[in-house]
Amino acid sequence: MTDIIVIETDTKLSEYIAREMSKNYFVRYLRGTKLTESGSGYMLDILSTESLTHICCQSAVVILGEGVEPEFNELSGKLTFIADSLDTKQLTALSRCNHPVITCGTFEKDTVSYTSITEDSVTVSLNRKVTALSGRSVQPLEFPVRMTHGYEIYHCLAVTALRILLDDFDSDLGKLY
Repeated sequence: MTDIIVIETDTKLSEYIAREMSKNYFVRYLRGTKLTESGSGYMLDILSTESLTHICCQSAVVILGEGVEPEFNELSGKLTFIADSLDTKQLTALSRCNHPVITCGTFEKDTVSYTSITEDSVTVSLNRKVTALSGRSVQPLEFPVRMTHGYEIYHCLAVTALRILLDDFDSDLGKLY
């Protein structure tokens, strides 16, 4: 099981993550008083919240929504952050913690960016080596990803970064490495 924490002001990002990941995983999604389960396979627990000041767990992937300025008082455990590189407040806050950060955005310096976009797909670029949660190194590469209509490019990039961290061999991405 992998814990995924999504900190966001609305539910658009976490709902997108839950829907996309349930295609290849068993997803348990919790937001407020609503708990849903979908999909099958390896379990992902997804917690969506508007704020979180303390994260003390064995391990988790923490995904920051657009415009969220994290204010962490305590961070412990093996945490990996996925952040929007266009949000300088996020990057400043994360620079003070001692955990890996995967940046997603439009710049070459980002860990995950894109090189082209059409109405229904985006060519995603992994610009530097990333160590998956399994410990395996994933080398830089480019690959096409189908994009769901009505969602932001950051959502697609964040899900792709999550799939890379999970060593997602069952998706189209897994066929590439």
